[in-house]
Amino acid sequence: MRKIQLGEKDLEQLSRSLKKIRGQLDSIIKKVELGDVNEMTFAQLLAVKGGVSRVCKDIIVKGVVPHIQDYSPREIDGALNIIFKVS
Repeated sequence: MRKIQLGEKDLEQLSRSLKKIRGQLDSIIKKVELGDVNEMTFAQLLAVKGGVSRVCKDIIVKGVVPHIQDYSPREIDGALNIIFKVS
């Protein structure tokens, strides 16, 4: 598996985003453990899902697209299968 090339600023931004997502997940887990599940739980889960999608998009846009010429057709095909969940 090839390492994706990301700049220092991009890595810092991705790390901040992932830590925010982790905080949201920790909050959701705590509420579930306390039995405090309600409609806001779903809203929080959707926010986490959106955050993860944004992180994935940022990795593709900042780390893959600028170097797309370096990838083989097989690697590109594999990445697209993952993105579009094609088996």
